[in-house]
Amino acid sequence: MSEDALVSYIVNKIGDLFTQEISQIWKVADDVESLKQELQALEIFLNNMDYKQRRDAATKTWLSSVRDVAYEAEDLIDTYLLEKRYAPATRIFHSYSVYKQIEELKSKIHEIVERRTIYVPKLHEQRGEGSSSSAAADQGHLHPWRRSFPHLGDDVVVGFEHDADLLVERLLHSERRRQVVAITGMGGAGKTTLAAMVYNSVSKFPVSGHTHFTQLKEVDSVSELQNYFDVCAWVPVHQDPDIMDLLLIMIDQLGLSESTNTAKYEYSYQRRWKVHSLKQKLYWSLKQRRYLIVLDDIWRKEVWDQFKPALPNSGNGSRIIVTTRFKDVAIYHDPGSEPYEMRPLNEDDSWLLFLTKVFPQLTLHDQPICPRGLEDLGRQLSCKCAGLPLALVVLGGLVSTKLKHPLVWSKLLDNMNWDSIDDGKQCLEILALSYYDLPYRMKFCFLYLGAYPQGSDISASKLTKLWIGDDLIPKEEGITLEGTATNYLEELTQRCLVEIVKRGSDMSIKKVRVHDLLGELAKSEARESRFLQVANLNPIEAESKPKEIASRRLALRQIPARLPQVLCEKSRALLVFPASRINQIFTNSKGWFQKWLSNFINFYPFIYQPKTSMEFLRVLELEGLKPDSIYHFPIKDMTRLRYLGLRNSNFATLPFFGGIPPHLQTLDIRGTFITELPSEVWTLSELRHLYLNSMSLLDSQALRNMQTLSEAASAKSIRMSCMSLHNLQTLKIDADHDTPKTTDSKLVGYLKLLSSLNSLTLRTKEIPQEVFKATSTHTKLYKLKLDGNLQPDELCGIENFTRHITELTLSRSNLKGEPTKTLGQLKNLRILKLTDNACQCREISCSPGSFPNLSYLKLSNLSHLALLNMERGSFPNLMCLSIHCCTNMHVVPNGLNHITTLQVLKCDKMPFSFVEEINDWCRTHPMRVIFQDH
Repeated sequence: MSEDALVSYIVNKIGDLFTQEISQIWKVADDVESLKQELQALEIFLNNMDYKQRRDAATKTWLSSVRDVAYEAEDLIDTYLLEKRYAPATRIFHSYSVYKQIEELKSKIHEIVERRTIYVPKLHEQRGEGSSSSAAADQGHLHPWRRSFPHLGDDVVVGFEHDADLLVERLLHSERRRQVVAITGMGGAGKTTLAAMVYNSVSKFPVSGHTHFTQLKEVDSVSELQNYFDVCAWVPVHQDPDIMDLLLIMIDQLGLSESTNTAKYEYSYQRRWKVHSLKQKLYWSLKQRRYLIVLDDIWRKEVWDQFKPALPNSGNGSRIIVTTRFKDVAIYHDPGSEPYEMRPLNEDDSWLLFLTKVFPQLTLHDQPICPRGLEDLGRQLSCKCAGLPLALVVLGGLVSTKLKHPLVWSKLLDNMNWDSIDDGKQCLEILALSYYDLPYRMKFCFLYLGAYPQGSDISASKLTKLWIGDDLIPKEEGITLEGTATNYLEELTQRCLVEIVKRGSDMSIKKVRVHDLLGELAKSEARESRFLQVANLNPIEAESKPKEIASRRLALRQIPARLPQVLCEKSRALLVFPASRINQIFTNSKGWFQKWLSNFINFYPFIYQPKTSMEFLRVLELEGLKPDSIYHFPIKDMTRLRYLGLRNSNFATLPFFGGIPPHLQTLDIRGTFITELPSEVWTLSELRHLYLNSMSLLDSQALRNMQTLSEAASAKSIRMSCMSLHNLQTLKIDADHDTPKTTDSKLVGYLKLLSSLNSLTLRTKEIPQEVFKATSTHTKLYKLKLDGNLQPDELCGIENFTRHITELTLSRSNLKGEPTKTLGQLKNLRILKLTDNACQCREISCSPGSFPNLSYLKLSNLSHLALLNMERGSFPNLMCLSIHCCTNMHVVPNGLNHITTLQVLKCDKMPFSFVEEINDWCRTHPMRVIFQDH
């Protein structure tokens, strides 16, 4: 971690919190101000250090002492805030203690400043003006959000066309035996990108997130390519794979039916039996088919030993593509097949890729161009990347945020002294340079990503809430904390430090991913600075090596019987990712006895075992925690907690001893056994996001900062609270158990008051049609889901819909007329889902010009629907059509051939005659068609 970032954070924390709190306390206020000035002087000195100077061994020792004293200052601040709980008379003694600790800190800082001449003799006190873009950014100036160019790394591929042609040739025209084509190279060399190009060229089912097609010269046509293999599957393996999960992924992509719930296979013998049965199922399903399987990012030979029995060698030309960093692993897969080694990009291709990232808008004949005076420096910068695509993308993202001036580029070039570094370390140096250039708070946000398991798809919503809960996001005038956090995430994507996996219908980021190499950088920097550590806890090692293991934040794969005191007493965040199954789901569908027994077993021993004090804890994330782990969760004194995530865990009560944390901002209990919350929850004035478990609300006027309210049961309880929820943005009501009279027009009236809503979900037996009119003036509402019988049975006119709606779901509506006549006029609609007898008509027709911006249409469980007419001129932007369990539909939608933008057709549980027609249609209309279960 950049120590100037840590010191800047502490200085701002003192200014924002500490000084205001103690300005009236005897003799302390002056010393606090003096401490702040000492830290500011140290901050200025640190800002004058460039990246090369920080890498010096002696300097690292000095920086370690800076880090220690900064953490001491943070502890002092948080300790004082905790001691405010005491009586006024008692606080006098604590004030004196604070005074003494401040004096000691000032002395330490003074000593550190004095020692800098010994450890850092070459540093200068001043730097040239304008030399640090990071400093400017720290003062509140962030690079403008270029939303019109979302993550160009997913859209631009340079220099791999010839490689893709060679690999396709090996796939199509090599031996008839099952052959493994291994792609090897270091992290960031483009192995996955190349594999995706090849896979997409020969597959009807392209891998998500990679849409790079190449112009193949040695083959006849795209249709010939895409019909060569009968089935294809893409399996992301990564460093610590779970073989059962990977087999289930393969089965799902091959369109085979299999339950993906592995929660019931808790014992090892059960898992072994299940894995064996999955392998048998795959083997016999693939026996008579020519298949292509991609195993992306394999680290160990043992993984192939697990997959090999499931992949038959039928002598029909089946192929397996493997990507790995290790040549011995590649050879092990198929000793008779020479691995394909990634070569660095040549100088021209490197320059082209670099330019594409730096100047995405400056093009001539579809080629990026460089302004005069910068090409020489730019080519020198691109050469520093040694032809490594990831390094070029990351460095290009960094340079794109800089002033386009020769002096700025020249200074950046001077700080990149990598002549003695091999290729692997060189890329890490480039990544580290981009990291060090971040504004100080954004550095912390990036380090947080190191907590996640490799290859994880990360929820953007949860990630930003974690940042906010850990006090990493500053308050800015005119924007919410969530807005600032989202801007930070957008900036990280612009700098190519984070990859966007999925965007919503409003183009907001939904899921992100971190490249393996960037994840390693985040973990390495976080571990070195003790900001965060990822570990499988070993209590003996923890107590024998406290300095090495102690961390401000912990990301664990399991919780031991007792959290070591030395490991946790200063922790600000505890994130648990269960090793066996990260996304393990526990629903609350068990019987009353199992619930009672789980509650008794987990809670009763909790009272008697020794508790670990984590009084500084701000974030506690326990999603998917295994049932037997809850017994081993002895924590008390969480008065500073701001984020608690228990989703899909086996908790039956909140894990608090001594009352509800007064500063709680996010509480997520979905999928738990918790059926009732303490009354104190409804008095939490700082609560912003509440995810319930189909639970009624109490009448409360304190929840004025609430932005998310999900799975609230009973419309009546919502009505009582709506008057105070003026800032509510996401509302989900599950009132399916209410009587129809309970969900009355009064609720609709209160919905009118929630003008900040951007997402509304209402599930109830009878939905008043007035809900459309009530939300028609909500200019921020983009997502609407109505699950229940609509009265009357015809949709209202277009004038009663909000014109800003981009995503609409109607379920169980039982509409008699065709809903598309009205819905087709919604010009901003991008996603439409009609499910579970949303309409009862036999035929749906879409007229010319209807649904002008719709990109996704889903028709599911419409038992009356027999025919879909898509007239020429309708759906001009449709990309995906999903038809599920429409049992009366036996023919292909009329006019489907007119939808030239259509890329994906999903068919699930459809009549056999429909599947046959689709197969015939696909012979003349090459397209990605997904058959799941028919």
